[in-house]
Amino acid sequence: MRNSNAIKQMGIYIGLWFIITAISTAIVIAGVGMGGLIPIGLQRYTPAIINYRIFPGAGLFIIILGLIVWFIGTKFAFMWSIEKYSESSWDIEVLKNDVMYVMEDKLSEMRQDLIEVGSKKE
Repeated sequence: MRNSNAIKQMGIYIGLWFIITAISTAIVIAGVGMGGLIPIGLQRYTPAIINYRIFPGAGLFIIILGLIVWFIGTKFAFMWSIEKYSESSWDIEVLKNDVMYVMEDKLSEMRQDLIEVGSKKE
């Protein structure tokens, strides 16, 4: 695979990661805006104007939802970019031939070592 293809796939992954992180951050900020930190005892980290919101339970749910979206989204972006990278870069037959060549080479080395060890004992 050419380096330009690898850099392109890396750029796509980083772009997807930033988009998913921005969306998740917006969801978490919306949850904080609804007073989502109040139910877990973090009133002093909540701005004073938000301390009197009427939906702290829903805000906490939205914060958790934002974290879940971030976690699943980033894993999806990683798996998607790896899948696209592997589709464009690996040929199964070439890979199989390379593995078989290395295995045959190692087996012949082992066979040669066994012959040498057997000849030294006699």
